[in-house]
Amino acid sequence: MKFKELLLLLVIIIAGIIFYHAQTGNLDLYIELGDEFFTQYDLFTFEDEQQLIPPFPKKIEIINQQGDVKVYCTDRKEVSIYTQKKIRHKIKEKAREKAKESEILINQDSEKIIISAERDRHINSRVRTDLELYIPRDFSLKISNSYGLVEVKGMKNVEIINKNGKVTASDINENLKVLTSYKPIYVENISGNCQIEGLRSQISVIKVKGETLIKNKYGSIDLFDLSQKVTINGLHCQITGKNIKGPIEAENSYEPIELSNINAAKIRADNSPIKIFGAQNKLDIKNKYNRIQLNDIYGNINIEGESLEILGENMFGESISISSSYRNIDLNHFTAETVISFSHGKITLSPSAKDIKPITVKGEYAEIDFIFPLGLEIPIQAQTKSGQIKWELSQKGVEQISNGFSIIKAFLEKDEKPIVSLFTTYSTILVRESS
Repeated sequence: MKFKELLLLLVIIIAGIIFYHAQTGNLDLYIELGDEFFTQYDLFTFEDEQQLIPPFPKKIEIINQQGDVKVYCTDRKEVSIYTQKKIRHKIKEKAREKAKESEILINQDSEKIIISAERDRHINSRVRTDLELYIPRDFSLKISNSYGLVEVKGMKNVEIINKNGKVTASDINENLKVLTSYKPIYVENISGNCQIEGLRSQISVIKVKGETLIKNKYGSIDLFDLSQKVTINGLHCQITGKNIKGPIEAENSYEPIELSNINAAKIRADNSPIKIFGAQNKLDIKNKYNRIQLNDIYGNINIEGESLEILGENMFGESISISSSYRNIDLNHFTAETVISFSHGKITLSPSAKDIKPITVKGEYAEIDFIFPLGLEIPIQAQTKSGQIKWELSQKGVEQISNGFSIIKAFLEKDEKPIVSLFTTYSTILVRESS
C-alpha cells in the first residue's frame, strides 16, 4: 500500500472513531456550531433557583462559558439566581448527568462572592447555561462570559468581559468597562466613566456623564449625548457622534466620520471622509486623500493633509489654518483670520462682508478664485509668477509686471499692508465681486 493511501485510511479511521464517540455522547469536543448542526439530538432543559441571604460583601463576580447572563438590580436584600441548563443529547439521563456536572458553584470571602457556571473540562457546544440574577443595586459587578448575551440593567461599577457575545448595559451607577470581540455593544445612561474595547463590534453609546474611551476595529461607533471627554481609537470604524459636550479625540482610517453639535475635536485620519456640522471650539484635523466638510464652526480650525477636498461654510472662530494639495478648497461666509498653503488645485474664497480679518493664500500651481465682499474697500494684493491675474472689480487696481511676476494692488494707501494677500505660481488669480 502506498504512503498516501495509508495516510488516507488512517484519517478515515480516526474520523470514524471521533464521530462515533460524539454521537454516543462520550466525547466532550467543542466546536462552535449552530444548533442546526445537532438536529439529530434532543434538547433537554433543566431549571434551578437559588437565593443568597445577607450578610455578604458588596462585590459579585459571575463566571460562565456558554449561555446568556442577565443581571437586574433589585431593592430586595437577597441575591436571586435562576439557572436554565440546556443540554443537547440523545439520552435524557446522560443529559441530566451533564447538567449536574455544570452545577453553579458559589464561593464567598471577605471581598466578593463568586458565582461560577464554569466547568473544569473543555467547553462543550452541546451544553448551555443561561443565568438570570437579581442583585441589590448598590453592588459592584464583574461578569466573564464566552459565548452568549450579557445584559446588565442597574448596578454600579460594572465590568463585562464577553469574548463572543452581544453586550447591553444600561442605568449603570458610577463606572462601566466592557471588553468583547465580534458582537454588538449597546450602552445607555452611565453616570460615571465608560470604557469599551471591541474588535469587530457595532458600538452604540448613549448618555454618558463621565469620560468615554472606545477602542474598536472593523465595525461602527455611534455616540449620542455624552457629557465629558471622548477618546476613540477606531481603526477602520465608521464613527458618528451627536450632542457631545466634551472634547473629542479620534483616530480612524478609510471609514466616514460624521459629528454634529459638538464642543471640540482632534481627529487623526487616513483616507476618511469627515463631516462636522456645529462645533463650538477648536477643530484640529489631519487627514489624507478624501473630503472634509465643515459647517457652523465657532472655534479655530487647523487642517493638515494631502489631496484633501475641503468645503467650509459659516466659520466664525478667530483663525483658520489649512495646508493641503491637489484637490479643491471652497470656503464660504467666514470671518476668521485665514492662512492657506496649497498646491495643484483650485481655491475659492468668499468671506463674510462683516468683520473681515486678514486672509493669506500661498499657492503653487494653484488657481485662486477670490469673491470680494460687495461694497467694501479691503486692502488687497494679488501676485502670480508665470501666470495671470483676472481683475473683475469695478475699482481698478494698480498693476505691476516685472521678471515674470504680475502684481495688482487695490484700496492701498501709501505703505499700508494688504488685509488680503493672494499669491500663486503658474496659474490664475481671479478677483471678482460677489453677486
